[in-house]
Amino acid sequence: MLSWFIALSHSPLGQYMQNSRWGFAVVEAIHLLGLAVLGGVILIVDLRLLGLILKSEHARTVSRGLSKVLLISLTVMILTGIALVSEEALKCYHSPAFQWKMALLAAVLLFYFTLHRAALLRTEKNQVDAWSRLAGIVSITLWFGVGVAGRAIGLL
Repeated sequence: MLSWFIALSHSPLGQYMQNSRWGFAVVEAIHLLGLAVLGGVILIVDLRLLGLILKSEHARTVSRGLSKVLLISLTVMILTGIALVSEEALKCYHSPAFQWKMALLAAVLLFYFTLHRAALLRTEKNQVDAWSRLAGIVSITLWFGVGVAGRAIGLL
């Protein structure tokens, strides 16, 4: 993995991000906009799973309606995240906060596209069971962890 981070640091993208006056700021702004959209979508879907909002809608209908927005914002976040990492690749490689963020991101993506999706498919209109509540709580907790670890990268 270290060789990948070194290569990313020395790549044209890494060199641009390291030497550009505004590159990091612009990419970070786009990353944060993607975060706001992604966070909003996740919150809407998970609050529906918890039975707190949109009670008259099927959870799967809510999720399906927002799935393109989720995938686009997630793609924006991943691409801009790679660009941000390229600016300080070796710092990120050695950062416990970055390692936590990546581990939590992998966990939440695996959870979100498997067990969370299963909970969405089985949740009926106007009904919330223990499984859907658990899925909503786990999802919000994992995504929150990704955000906290991401914020910690800049602090450490």
